[in-house]
Amino acid sequence: MSEEIIQGRDWTGADLDLVVGDYCVMLGKEIAGKTADRAAHQRALRFVSGRSGAVIEWKQCEISAAFTLIGLPILSDFQPRWNLADDLLDAVDRQLTSKPALITAALRPPSLFSPAGSPLPVEGPPPLFNDEQANPNPRAARLIARFDPGARDQADRFLTETGLAFILASEQRRLRDHGRHDLADQVRPAAYPVDPRGCSLISFKPTGELRRIAVKATTGGVATPFHLTPDEDALWRADPAFRIRRLYDLGREPRFYTLRPPRSGEGEQGAEAG
Repeated sequence: MSEEIIQGRDWTGADLDLVVGDYCVMLGKEIAGKTADRAAHQRALRFVSGRSGAVIEWKQCEISAAFTLIGLPILSDFQPRWNLADDLLDAVDRQLTSKPALITAALRPPSLFSPAGSPLPVEGPPPLFNDEQANPNPRAARLIARFDPGARDQADRFLTETGLAFILASEQRRLRDHGRHDLADQVRPAAYPVDPRGCSLISFKPTGELRRIAVKATTGGVATPFHLTPDEDALWRADPAFRIRRLYDLGREPRFYTLRPPRSGEGEQGAEAG
């Protein structure tokens, strides 16, 4: 049974604008390094909307899913719930169109400029996407195309260079942890025309095998879409030494996963540590 039925009435456009707008306010505070009083915000939303806290939280989790699809960080209290109705996506579109500064701030979180810096990223397995994540409905697809996080992240030189620095340091640490200080010292950014276009980093497996790596960085979440350039796509198809390191949640708790070209008999992508 849906939360709308439980609550006894549907969400109106005004209701959705209210809860999405409040989510934007809290996220903006968090990005700026400030504390948002979640309880106070929930009390205000319950009073104005006449809905229960549980119903509001359900909708906030759906907002998190929509924000992830367009490459924005989310409020950690509201993990994505993949049930994206068109009216919610319309409200997200309206609110973010009226708040372009929020996207700008998300790409430049103050934590990236802190003297202590951010921790090195932690590697995890590639995600398994459900149907709604892998094949967004038409309205979600239009919202993704409207904000195009893959193209936006790719064109942001600061973001790409920061992501490269994170993965370079992570590669060096991994090799040193395996006792290969000699290989760690040889990890470097790709140099053209010595290295093929499409890779951004040259690294190695602990056994000494070469790894050509493309780093794809975002301040969004694990399900934020990304693009391969034509050069990256060519390496993906032709070079078994090619790897993609997908770095996400940059500026918060950076994490990444690795994709390798599929071997014969596999699906569209493979996963491999190292």
